[in-house]
Amino acid sequence: EEAQLEYESQMAAAKNLREELVAKKVSLEEAIAKRGEEKEAEIEDQTENTAALDDEVSYKAEIKPDCDWILGAFEKRAAAREAELNGLVGAKEFLAGYQPQAASLLERSAPRQQFDDSALSRTRFLGLRR
Repeated sequence: EEAQLEYESQMAAAKNLREELVAKKVSLEEAIAKRGEEKEAEIEDQTENTAALDDEVSYKAEIKPDCDWILGAFEKRAAAREAELNGLVGAKEFLAGYQPQAASLLERSAPRQQFDDSALSRTRFLGLRR
């Protein structure tokens, strides 16, 4: 009878161990399946990211010459814009009748003449008179 009790206790322990191992196996299989799905999703993301990176690299290569030109010509173009602005300001001042504080000697020595509207009617053409 003692052997029978020991046998039954060992069988119960073996049965419990088997149930635990089967549960562990199922758990591990589920974990492996989940990791496999995650790996497939990561591989898909990697493929998409690689394609996006290739697009970015080709776009950068496409615009690099233009960007290099802009960077190289920036100072020259800025100076040209400044010169153009100065020219426009000067033209605006000239058209508005701007007179600087200190006029040059040439401007001081020659008196300004008023426009004579009747000068055309006093002009003789080919000696003809009216």
